[in-house]
Amino acid sequence: MKKVVLLSVVVLASCFLFNSSDQLTRVSAQKQTGPVKGNSPGTAVTGGNDADMARAIKKLTDRSADGLTQKPVPSGGVEMDLDGRFQNVALGRIDDDGSIGAACVASLGEANAFFGRDLETGRQVPKTKFPKPTEAELAAAHGMSLEEFEFYKALIADAANRPSSANIVIVNNDGAGEGFNDTTPAFVVGEGGNSGATVGEQRLILFQFAASIWGAYLDSNITIDVRSQFNPQTCSPAGAVLGSAGSVNLFRDFPNAQFPGTWYHGALANKRANADQSVNPDINATFNSAIDTGCLTAGSRWYYGLDNATPSLRINLLVTLLHEMGHGLGFSTSTNGQTGNFNSGFPGVWDHFLLDTNTGLFWDAMTPAQRQTSAIANGSLRWDGANVKLASGFLTAGNDSAGRVRLYTPTTFAGGSSVSHFDTVASPNLLMEPNINAGLPITLDLTRQVMRDVGWYRDSNGDLIPDTITAVTLANPAVIGQSNTVRWTNNGGFNRNITIELSTDGGNTFPLALASDVVNSGTFTFTVPNLPTSSARIRVREHNFTDPLGASANFAITAQAASFNVSGKVLSLGGSGVPFAEVLVFDTGENIIRISSTNAFGDYLIEGLPSGQYSFVASKKRFRFSPQALTLTANVENLNFVSQN
Repeated sequence: MKKVVLLSVVVLASCFLFNSSDQLTRVSAQKQTGPVKGNSPGTAVTGGNDADMARAIKKLTDRSADGLTQKPVPSGGVEMDLDGRFQNVALGRIDDDGSIGAACVASLGEANAFFGRDLETGRQVPKTKFPKPTEAELAAAHGMSLEEFEFYKALIADAANRPSSANIVIVNNDGAGEGFNDTTPAFVVGEGGNSGATVGEQRLILFQFAASIWGAYLDSNITIDVRSQFNPQTCSPAGAVLGSAGSVNLFRDFPNAQFPGTWYHGALANKRANADQSVNPDINATFNSAIDTGCLTAGSRWYYGLDNATPSLRINLLVTLLHEMGHGLGFSTSTNGQTGNFNSGFPGVWDHFLLDTNTGLFWDAMTPAQRQTSAIANGSLRWDGANVKLASGFLTAGNDSAGRVRLYTPTTFAGGSSVSHFDTVASPNLLMEPNINAGLPITLDLTRQVMRDVGWYRDSNGDLIPDTITAVTLANPAVIGQSNTVRWTNNGGFNRNITIELSTDGGNTFPLALASDVVNSGTFTFTVPNLPTSSARIRVREHNFTDPLGASANFAITAQAASFNVSGKVLSLGGSGVPFAEVLVFDTGENIIRISSTNAFGDYLIEGLPSGQYSFVASKKRFRFSPQALTLTANVENLNFVSQN
């Protein structure tokens, strides 16, 4: 079985520049699996003018469906060719202090604000400011100590050995000697853990590393082709578009769709339909090779390290790749937030999870006018997916008491950025905010949970059945302070780390974690906590996700019953100890529950009897003893038996 994750990469910024026809040539005969000549966006212009850049950005970020065609596909669904639209574009600029700033934009207006000038008229406009934190401030802003930055180095070292659920197919669309095939010696061999000896090798290694991070969390049987290329694009000290990428198609009403009449990004639709539903590549991505020439400013270039560092005069390629992959995998809406209109009358899967807290309505249930208002409500639009709500507790800002996370909805609509990013108020910073902040995590943070919410379900063995956890049971009655073992069964090949939680209210809430992010071995031993209840439950779930999940039936947690000892002698009529006699203990049902033998001196000891009513009987051949009844509430000594003969 071949599992493949789509590398929907857009790197820091590399805007497409088009030829005179301003068209992006598409593959229309059959899906390409190798280098494709003639499919690049057109002739690049290093040092081109603002008008070129404006025209390219408008083309790539066009959010209208006007003129786009729909057609049936063999799976039974419907495909829409996006014709190069609906993309996010990363931009680069040189700030006043000589450092490089970068941001992900989705409209010409955002690009103008980023550069501080209208790219079509040259008129000055207010410029977006990005604060430059110290390293200590950066660590604190991400909820980390300086030492915790070392964790990322370990993460990178471990990633090379991390098993992925998906292989990656990058369609290298570069010609000999360019882009991924550039044989120029690497700027720094080993930069940030990147072992490539040439610039081209380092680019490819970085792409594959970013894809492996995503691939470790997603399952798919379907190959996802990402047509990728590095081309020299417009770049000068006045600014540059560093790169762009996006899904080539949308699909709806295919087999196994989570919601009918709903648009899905191509890779997700193919995963759920278990079919490659288009002859086109799934993702197209182009990146600006001119950045490595120092065209932004002397000494500036891409940073090819496999970490989240951003050295001086460098642009971190990896973090931006992860961000843009998120958009290509499904982290965006196909609905026009500016007008409130669905794409060709159908909502996107994204819209099913957008809750407007002012109206209490989800976007798929709103009118266009209501969506239009919601898109500029600045704080009232929340992501209401179960997985995000479960995992967002680490945030100190940007989420509400229910765990719903705010989405970016400034009072002035920003096409492509509004609604399709987390809000900038989130703290620590999140990968899928509109600003590409230095030091962003490479662990994908809540982006993983969004993917699970929109439909990337766990399917470890590729059988199209979501993995499950069943048969959650305890080995023994739950007695406070005693060791116990919970057991469960993994189905569908599920083997990810799990979290084990305890409920004391019959499963309404699970406030106590017995274990978090532990190896999934099918068993876990723990000490029963001091939480007496008649309606306890234990649930086992994938760590940081709501499913796979299995829960036990209700059980009782009880205090260990008080126990007492009974001792005494068995004596002959003359008062001598009777050796090797038996003392039997009967409960109220006349069942023998204990037997003790006397020693050579006639002494006996019975330990650990719970409080209650008992009958004690001594027995020895040729001796006759009277039984004794006892209500046991404390230790008893000198419960003696004297023979009657």
